[in-house]
Amino acid sequence: MKKIIFLSILLAFSNAFANPIDDKCPQFIPYGAPAINLKTSVYLCKTNYAINYDTTTKTAVYVVEHVTKAAITGPAKRKDDFRPDPAIPVAGQSQLSDYAGFPYDRGHLVPAGDNTQNDLIMSESFFLSNMVPQVPNNNRGIWKQLETWERQWAMQPGTDFYIISGGIYGPTHKKIGNGLGVPDYIYKIIIEKNSKVVKAYLMPNAPLPVADLPKYETNITTIEQYTGMKFNLGK
Repeated sequence: MKKIIFLSILLAFSNAFANPIDDKCPQFIPYGAPAINLKTSVYLCKTNYAINYDTTTKTAVYVVEHVTKAAITGPAKRKDDFRPDPAIPVAGQSQLSDYAGFPYDRGHLVPAGDNTQNDLIMSESFFLSNMVPQVPNNNRGIWKQLETWERQWAMQPGTDFYIISGGIYGPTHKKIGNGLGVPDYIYKIIIEKNSKVVKAYLMPNAPLPVADLPKYETNITTIEQYTGMKFNLGK
């Protein structure tokens, strides 16, 4: 995969930049959230995850979550109550109408299957701030397979998982609806805190064979090059 540093996001990383997720909801990121000096960011703490949201693309720069057995084996069922996030200023919100008529799924970054503890937590996973426009074959195929594998791993005894997911937007990324950005790439970093095992995946937002998932496993350095961010993984 060709290495590209996408400058359009202007993710100027600074060690001196205080990250509100670290201050307000550190339970989702044990080694500190990626710090980004992005003036259009809105930081949100939900019950089961946290978001760095960009009001320019109207999508998350990244979401962070703590995945436990309780989170993925609870009683709550999926209800598909997709809706705008009222915590985002209206001008920067993504709307259901942005997706209407376009060939993209409302693709979860923090999947519904990681939010089963109760109905409120499940419902929060359907805020549009947790979605990116995702190619259907990707969302329902290879990305779903990655999410399923992640949950299978989290079911193993003695594991403790933290996950970072996000989209990457190039200088000429597509826009749909009222300026909703379509990511060129999507990524997921899975951190098993006890064993220190880290798995990273980076793939184009495109139709991809499910069997090709191993081809998109990568390393943290590559994702840092693509995003312009520095990930603190406690290693």
